[in-house]
Amino acid sequence: MSAEDMPLSAKEIYYKIKDNNPHLKLSTIYRNLNVFEKNNIVRKLNINNVTESYFELIKENHHHHLICISCGHIQDIECPFDDYLDKLEKKNNYEVTDHRLTVYGICHQCKKDDK
Repeated sequence: MSAEDMPLSAKEIYYKIKDNNPHLKLSTIYRNLNVFEKNNIVRKLNINNVTESYFELIKENHHHHLICISCGHIQDIECPFDDYLDKLEKKNNYEVTDHRLTVYGICHQCKKDDK
């Protein structure tokens, strides 16, 4: 996964593009992210113990996240629930429209640095 595929906060987006857009304000980033979220272009990630929201582009492949509680690194993981959700829908005559799984732990780099 490239760095551009990683979820970013509004402030991170602002700092990445402000040099090429000197009149840009952080409030504009927040407003646009809200519009993008309402139009299903980005998804807001609310991460435990983090005061700021992160945003990621909505892609075709549904996925979940591993989040390091030490450094905050976010890694996409494949969804393990596809078969289960199909059975759940059929058994309960129900249409699942969304689900999210976030797994917290300590990444390999933080484990290595801790030793």
